[in-house]
Amino acid sequence: MFERINKIIQFTTKMVLLSSIAIITSACGEGIVELDKSAYEPKIVIEGFLFPGQPVRNVRLTRNIQLNTEIDISTVVLSNAKAVIVDEQDREFALTYNNATFSYEYRGSDLSIEAGKSYTLEVVATVEGTPLQAKSTTTVPSGDFRVERGASRLAPMAYRERDENGDLKQFEIVFNRAENNGFYALALIALDADTSTFVYDNAFGEFTAEDVLEDFDEFRNRFTWIQDQPLEPGQSTLEIFWFDIWFYSNYQAVLYAGDRNFKDFLTTADQVQEIDGNFHEPALHIEGDGIGVFASAIADTVYFRVTQ
Repeated sequence: MFERINKIIQFTTKMVLLSSIAIITSACGEGIVELDKSAYEPKIVIEGFLFPGQPVRNVRLTRNIQLNTEIDISTVVLSNAKAVIVDEQDREFALTYNNATFSYEYRGSDLSIEAGKSYTLEVVATVEGTPLQAKSTTTVPSGDFRVERGASRLAPMAYRERDENGDLKQFEIVFNRAENNGFYALALIALDADTSTFVYDNAFGEFTAEDVLEDFDEFRNRFTWIQDQPLEPGQSTLEIFWFDIWFYSNYQAVLYAGDRNFKDFLTTADQVQEIDGNFHEPALHIEGDGIGVFASAIADTVYFRVTQ
């Protein structure tokens, strides 16, 4: 899952930046950040997502680094950490490091991720001779969350197609809401993205093939969300706006009903500066010596096509 949104939220870059800010001056309107290597503190960087009915895998544990430091994958990845998942009955499930994926996973068959249940990730590691520990708890969303395909507008559509009244049409995803959940995120991937399928005659700017290649991942992978939806059962609609469509292509759209950790990471991890220039910490919900995200979500996937 996380690979679908990784390029969009740029996890590693954010975590390096967050963990490298040493001194923040609060002069109103100035937003000055001073970096002091002497104030650097080693941290465990967590990246993990749980999904009901799916095995626990791709839990990435790395360490933070100072800015202006060359990244060496062999020293950034915490391959010797102790990591366990603890369920509501206090049963511990030890995770194993996978050398091929540079991540941790549970290889047994007795851990089942269930909707509505809470799970805690506990990590112990040593970074630069300093013993560190961190933990985070996620509660998996529950309810009859799913995309209502029959009610959604997903039929093939020409780029910025208009209806008989001349009004611009939009793709729409209608879905049943999860219980007590007002936040839903959508990851879009243009499956046929290429410089030859790019919409050069678009409504938002002029781009060359070189421009497309330079920011290819940003054009191909798009991300949006809606929040403050009603918490009671019912249906909501998410519109896919044309500024997120950059290719004549088939598209994969993955809709997520995420927990509090999921929501707060996606909405605050790169929004750390107030309008007056002052800075604040993002909401990460990790206790101890850790930063990053440990969250859960329910996902449903649909497809649509944009034609010329």
